[in-house]
Amino acid sequence: MNKNETNQWIANYRTDQPHFGLERMVELLALRGNPHLKLKVIHIGGTNGKGSTIAFLKNLLEKMGLRVGVFSSPYLIHYTDQIAINGESIPEARLESLMADYRSLLEGEHAQALQGTTEFEIITAIAYDYFASERVDVAIMEVGMGGLLDSTNVCQPILTGITTIGLDHVALLGDSLEAIAEQKAGIIKQGVPLVTGNIVPEGLAVINQIAKAKEAPRLVYGEDYQVSHQGSVRTGEVFDYTSPLRQGRFQTGLLGIHQIENAGMAITLLDTYCQETGRELASNNIVAQALAETSWPGRLEVVCREPLMILDGAHNPHAIKALVETLQERFADYHKEILFTCIKTKALEDMLDLLETLPDTELTLTHFDDGRATDKEVLKKVAYSRNLNYKSWQGFLDQKMTENEEKKTVRIVTGSLYFLSQVRAYLMERKN
Repeated sequence: MNKNETNQWIANYRTDQPHFGLERMVELLALRGNPHLKLKVIHIGGTNGKGSTIAFLKNLLEKMGLRVGVFSSPYLIHYTDQIAINGESIPEARLESLMADYRSLLEGEHAQALQGTTEFEIITAIAYDYFASERVDVAIMEVGMGGLLDSTNVCQPILTGITTIGLDHVALLGDSLEAIAEQKAGIIKQGVPLVTGNIVPEGLAVINQIAKAKEAPRLVYGEDYQVSHQGSVRTGEVFDYTSPLRQGRFQTGLLGIHQIENAGMAITLLDTYCQETGRELASNNIVAQALAETSWPGRLEVVCREPLMILDGAHNPHAIKALVETLQERFADYHKEILFTCIKTKALEDMLDLLETLPDTELTLTHFDDGRATDKEVLKKVAYSRNLNYKSWQGFLDQKMTENEEKKTVRIVTGSLYFLSQVRAYLMERKN
């Protein structure tokens, strides 16, 4: 299959809603010799912070000289970016070849048993397959949605992590923090160590209960490891980290006070991984270098300094709250111009309520071309009812990139990672 055929073929398996359940994944991977069981996996779930925590952890493990596979979603730049080894995306020719293998399974004699397979299941299976054939030292697998019935949850990890619990995908995962925590805790395995991030008490109680029942050793934020913010600098956040295994002062390569929690969790995952695999702990110098060099597209990413423009993938109230706090802390004396949109399954009104708490802020709503996007008419009505601007996102960017500023201004584009992927591509093309 060539690239166009691949794209057309995989698009047939795209769904608006996930088809929860692991039976298709188990069947599919068994037909490929169970590659997922040949890997040392670190499995990471949670509502927000997964991507940044994984970015820090990947850098930390690589600095120790390991070959690290990362499966993450959604992609921001290229489809191949979801599957990478030491920062190198899977080559397109290799992805096409693997897709051809999976196509023959899905359309051949096993078609009936594999009916209902989704695009995300296929790409997850391909990630396991690729990492096993490339003999990575460790594969970091990011949960797509929920945990218990997510297609990544067929692995037998050596370590699991749950970053945060917030209200997201409530129609699918439940409308309380306890219900969502129960879904996220579905990745906890019998006797496998679990590292948790800064989780709300009602969510943590559920997770602790399940971890206890599965005799999974727990390393809890604020109890087994601590972080404390020491200041913000232009390129990141300075923080102190303390655990029984390590103490030190470090700096993140990512902006936002919440990033110290993600970095602290990544250090704890690293040290636990070293203990589990009998490796010597990394030195503080290696840890400092890895954290400071970490970058992650679409997470408070400064894409332009003049005029100042930031892309942030905040896509639920929990993440928008963190964005608002960072803007208040870092850009208190700036005029803020925010361009916002989101997909249909998101809490649009709740996110706008939070964004409207920002002083000296001009909020513009927009629509982007994607089947999952909130309808244009809905956004226009909401803009009208709240007395907000509505504009095409391309028009907004073209205007703001050339406009003369009367006062110190920061522009922020946010609300959906799917949206950011289109914005980022447009800006890069514009730059070139």
